[in-house]
Amino acid sequence: MEESVFGRLMAFTIVIIAMAALIVRAQLSAPDHGGDVGLAMWELMRYFTILTNALVAIFLAFHLLHEPQSASRLAGVTLAIGIVGVVYHLLLANLNDLVGIEILVDHALHTIVPLMMFLWWAGFAPKTPLSPLSPIRWILWPVWYAVYAVLRGMMDGQYPYFFLNLDELGWEGLGLSIAQFLVAFLIAGYALYAVAVILQRYSDNPG
Repeated sequence: MEESVFGRLMAFTIVIIAMAALIVRAQLSAPDHGGDVGLAMWELMRYFTILTNALVAIFLAFHLLHEPQSASRLAGVTLAIGIVGVVYHLLLANLNDLVGIEILVDHALHTIVPLMMFLWWAGFAPKTPLSPLSPIRWILWPVWYAVYAVLRGMMDGQYPYFFLNLDELGWEGLGLSIAQFLVAFLIAGYALYAVAVILQRYSDNPG
């Protein structure tokens, strides 16, 4: 699909929303870290949500700056941010007790950016070349994240999510939890691949 002016404007809007939400989130957390915004951001960077929103902003920014990202990379980041939204609303939303601007920032990171990214990808991102092996490559990001989050948790005793908490789950429970997450990620990846195939066929044969 050829990207229109509207498509570029939508991508730019996603970048702005994601970056603004990340910056405000760090500022809101700064008082808990002696007012140090940088330290607050480092603490937030243990979360898949934060890192994936940053990834969305970076990839789309490069895409807009005449460095088009590949179909596989854009689909992979769309899948990752989509998982952020789904997991949050299914498992984590009721664990938060937010007020004021925190609610807006929370929904920007977990709802608005994931939804807008999927809509942009569906309407404007390239869908080829993708292959049946693409979803397997897309799970490299959550694999890397799981290793990073667990290693960081082992060093400071703080785990970002209950399903990555080595202290509570033990190695066997952690392995099972990560395996379940990756299987779910892979299933979602093949669903996204199927959508890409359908959208590309429609684009090639609109009649």
